[in-house]
Amino acid sequence: MQTNIINLICSSCNCSQAEAQEYLDSEIRNLRELQELDDLREDDIEMACSNLGLDLDYQEYFINRLAGA
Repeated sequence: MQTNIINLICSSCNCSQAEAQEYLDSEIRNLRELQELDDLREDDIEMACSNLGLDLDYQEYFINRLAGA
């Protein structure tokens, strides 16, 4: 699924795969920081999808990453 997400980010952000990976890593870092501060909200995950140009269907991907899956 990660490769698919990278390709979708490349398309939506018009960037290279390396840049897409950096964008994705940055969003995950931000969500983990919010989680560690016990301040993570559903809206934050929706915003991560939006920031990367992903459909909200990809929220589960972020939830799984935060859960360590």
